Order: sequence, then C-alpha cells, then structure tokens
Amino acid sequence: MSKQPIHAIRKKKGLTLDAAAQLFEVDRTTIIRWEKGEPLIPLKRLEDAAKIYGVPKKKIRPDIYETA
Repeated sequence: MSKQPIHAIRKKKGLTLDAAAQLFEVDRTTIIRWEKGEPLIPLKRLEDAAKIYGVPKKKIRPDIYETA
C-alpha cells in the first residue's frame, strides 16, 4: 500500500518518526503503520494529529471527507 498524506505532512513539518511517536505517545512502528495506511490513523487520534501536524483534519484523513 502506498504512503498516506500524513507521511508528507510529517516530513514537511520536519518531524522524524521518533519525534512524531513521542508527540503521539506511541511506538514509532505505529507511526510507520499509520503512514502506510495499515491501519489509517484512528478517528479518536484525528484531533491530536491535526494539532501535532498543524493541518486540518481532512488533510490527514481525506477519506472521511470525500463525497460519492
């Protein structure tokens, strides 16, 4: 599976995997899995992600905001 938008967002913010893991209080492998979309970042962490990365929630999980 290809990397999700959060990979590019994290890199643009200048965060390493380890720094992002610390901010989310998770293991770095969790960040890697989220970036691969395996699984997508959970909805319960979406608000945290928006604050940490400084972007709107729909940039992190565009799948939620897409219309058919």
